[in-house]
Amino acid sequence: MALQLNNDLFDLLNALDNALSVPDAWQAGLGFFKKYGGNQITYTHERQDGSIVFLTTLPDWWMTYYLENDYASLDPFIDVGRAYFKPTRFDTRSVNLPISLSAPAAQMLQEFAETGSNSGFVIPTMAPSTMKISGFNIANTMEKQEFSQFYSDKENALVLAAHAVHQRCQELDPQLSRTDVHLAPKKNTSYPLLSPRERECLLWLCKGMRNDAIADRMGITRVTVEMHLRNCRQKLNARTREQAVVTAIKRGFITP
Repeated sequence: MALQLNNDLFDLLNALDNALSVPDAWQAGLGFFKKYGGNQITYTHERQDGSIVFLTTLPDWWMTYYLENDYASLDPFIDVGRAYFKPTRFDTRSVNLPISLSAPAAQMLQEFAETGSNSGFVIPTMAPSTMKISGFNIANTMEKQEFSQFYSDKENALVLAAHAVHQRCQELDPQLSRTDVHLAPKKNTSYPLLSPRERECLLWLCKGMRNDAIADRMGITRVTVEMHLRNCRQKLNARTREQAVVTAIKRGFITP
């Protein structure tokens, strides 16, 4: 199987080299991802103006519903893609994502499962330091255990394929402006400025430190750290500390 997988990757790279447009590159990627179990495949890319482009095999009814309900602003897959660079597996039933979910985000995941997406990968294709979201969501109907077994030796190949498709799309049309896409427009949302101490608390939180360690690092009390993080949640309209970190990254208040 490993040899066949390598051959398929080689064929994908050749097809991408010959692609003359983003749709051509997208179709080449779809051929690979579908061959390796992807039923629902989405490429998400944030333009310089803040709007978000979706190339997807998800049904039109879902994308219409998604955009009408402004789900891009609370989509946990987008939040994971902004905050992490390593691929993240998910299961829509157990909601095993590395971020806390608001009630609306959890509801969105339940509704997303109705598209036939039970398990999958979020594969970011840009580093969090860019503060832009770009990546793939590859999902299928497998149950969690079956999914884990099936992809145990294929995850690296999927990551390489995702990065190759992304790179070719960017070479052909960096803003995906010449492609028929689903588009979530930029939201004109303003937030109060964070104080230097608040930004520092969020930065250390982003790096995985707990409140006690942050307090020691900054030379302040744990209570003061908790106060700063509470202020951050209020200023950024975030329900959780993780959402505050993601919003701060998106708005350029901190750089991981």
